[in-house]
Amino acid sequence: MTRAPLFVAVVVLAWLVWDTSADPVALARGLPWMFEFFRRMFPPDFSVLPSAAVAAVRTVEIALLGTTVAAVLALPLGFVSARNVAAPALFYPARGVLNLFRSVDTLVYALVFVAAVGLGPFPGVLAVVAYTTTSLAKLYSEAIEGIDPGPVDAITATGATRLQVLRFGVLPQVLPLFLSYVLYRLETNIRAATVLGFVGAGGIGFYLQTYLRMIDYSAAATVLLVTVAMVMIVDFVSSKLRARLI
Repeated sequence: MTRAPLFVAVVVLAWLVWDTSADPVALARGLPWMFEFFRRMFPPDFSVLPSAAVAAVRTVEIALLGTTVAAVLALPLGFVSARNVAAPALFYPARGVLNLFRSVDTLVYALVFVAAVGLGPFPGVLAVVAYTTTSLAKLYSEAIEGIDPGPVDAITATGATRLQVLRFGVLPQVLPLFLSYVLYRLETNIRAATVLGFVGAGGIGFYLQTYLRMIDYSAAATVLLVTVAMVMIVDFVSSKLRARLI
């Protein structure tokens, strides 16, 4: 009996390898081309460092503004999509809306907003808001569904209104998790915002795409180094904030 699940897992894995054309030999044959690609990036061209640094700051701004707006917009959505606090008439439509909009990637949203409002960082902010709002709302709702019902029942027994129950019985339990989720989404949005420039939504990705198209690998290497430094700094600051707030 215990061998059957293992056999099924092996068969499924083998089918996935075959259907996705996973070929380690092809990867091994392509390694010299990969090494040649990276070899052309050295030494980096640090003359583009000022423009890359400005673009990195713009990328952080896109992610920070988008995440902040999304964190606020996701609050009511998180409550109305939590099974234990929302009425069924609100819960099921809210969950359906969240699933619908969360199925679209940030890059696709960026394409749509670039077509709507033009090139620049603003469509990047809108793309981050659109995807992060639904993602955070989903995380918020799961945190709310996992609360301890004891404090909620005690406050309800005092005759508190529904809003008071949410304010004093639910929110204090989930606020630390909410902050953790927001910081996590900020980190992931920094990484997502680096590629939004590929579709004209501003940020450091625009410079990376430009230099790669120009076959200026030395300049692209500088942009990549700035991107790595940016992500490391944001991760460090985020971990410090998480330690202080949570």
